[in-house]
Amino acid sequence: MEPFISNHQFNIIKHQIAGMQRQVIGTTDQGVRTAVKEIAEAKVIESFDNLTSEQEDVLSAISSLGTEEERNAFLLSLLPYRESFPAITPADLRGLFPKVKKLSIPDLNAIDFKALTYLGWKDIGQDKQYFVYPINGKLTGIQGRYVISAKKGLCHFCGRFGDVAFTSIQTKAGQQDPYKAFGHYICYDSKECNQSIQNTESLEGFLRQVVKM
Repeated sequence: MEPFISNHQFNIIKHQIAGMQRQVIGTTDQGVRTAVKEIAEAKVIESFDNLTSEQEDVLSAISSLGTEEERNAFLLSLLPYRESFPAITPADLRGLFPKVKKLSIPDLNAIDFKALTYLGWKDIGQDKQYFVYPINGKLTGIQGRYVISAKKGLCHFCGRFGDVAFTSIQTKAGQQDPYKAFGHYICYDSKECNQSIQNTESLEGFLRQVVKM
């Protein structure tokens, strides 16, 4: 079977299984336990479009999980079905940011590309932040600036409460107002953000303001 679970969908599965575990532990009512498991399974299935019967069979095992060991084993069993972020090289990154003369490039060998919804990293010395994300099937590079927040907050991308930075991006607007800047609070650590994001709508909306696509 070909991989069919994107990173944000895998995060939904993790979230539903964790919630199911907490609720099941908190009750001895077998009817409630069954209902909680069925709801978790339904929410996972609903996050996918056009599942084949074989793919649905893989995911439907959620409702049969009983112990924490079974739940952890289930998540590990999904590894072959997880889609990977598009392969990318340092040369590819330089091509996405041709105007940046000395581009700070992350250690790509240390990144789990199956655990990425977007590729994000910072050039701390320049207070710059970079994003790479496939838009309309094409990898697109976006550059912005960031300021670390003194307080914890909610990430615009994943909704996680934690350490954030205000990331602003400047783009051309028009003849009357040639430049327009906009920004949001985003997880300071893009790895943690990628581990939490369950919906790509806010991420895509933010990046599409730049590419105008």
